[in-house]
Amino acid sequence: MPCGVPTLRAVLPQVVIYVYVMPSRVVNRDATAAETAYLEQILREAPTTSQRWKQGAENALVLWAASLLGLVAIWWALAWLARKFFSTEFGLVSDAAVWIFGIAVPVCLIHAVISSARWIRGVHDHRPLLRADICDSKVEEEHYIFTDAKRLQEPEYGGLIYFLRTPEDKVLTLFDRESQNLGMQDADPLKSSFAPKQRLVMTRAPGTRLVISKFFDGPPLEAGEPIELTADPKQWPKNETYCSIPWAEIHSRLGSGQSAGYLSL
Repeated sequence: MPCGVPTLRAVLPQVVIYVYVMPSRVVNRDATAAETAYLEQILREAPTTSQRWKQGAENALVLWAASLLGLVAIWWALAWLARKFFSTEFGLVSDAAVWIFGIAVPVCLIHAVISSARWIRGVHDHRPLLRADICDSKVEEEHYIFTDAKRLQEPEYGGLIYFLRTPEDKVLTLFDRESQNLGMQDADPLKSSFAPKQRLVMTRAPGTRLVISKFFDGPPLEAGEPIELTADPKQWPKNETYCSIPWAEIHSRLGSGQSAGYLSL
């Protein structure tokens, strides 16, 4: 695989870094064969430029049809009102239909194409950074120590978000994706095997900041009953990063302050 690709900080889908704060200790080392294989698998599964354009075209067609259907529904309703109250006919079988369709079809198409083009431009192509990480064959081991834990439960599927407190009073956020998957399958999210402990080693690729693995060790942390998460998803702290909300304010700023036990099955 060719080297020489610039190694820059970037974002991956579901791996968004806003403010990066150093953990208790960072160890830079060579990547293992398994870690390299993991990155290579992600690279193979990453959409290519042609695949993104294909998906954008498909999105444009769906949006075009949906917007045109919505416009026709509004047109039909207005035509019915005009016919009923003003004895005016400009419905689907009127002479005006040709002109209305002649304007509506290209307008909806232009809207769909512009929206899809914006979507395509907004999708980050992280493949160059992945190639750089694979080529460099280096990883960063982040070592954390925690003293306390809290957890909140989102109301849609019951997925759990853990907040882990360090001795320096920083708060690391970790999403329990297994609990969300259980909720999506109508199972009990609290049956998730995710169990934070006192020590954590989290391995990242240095360029993409992609987390390759997480390994907990030591005594388990008691997180207590989950509190219902009521904050807007846009306000949720990002996964696998330090949270900017102070430890004492997590429940008041993100949750209802009440147990979310009713969300479990």
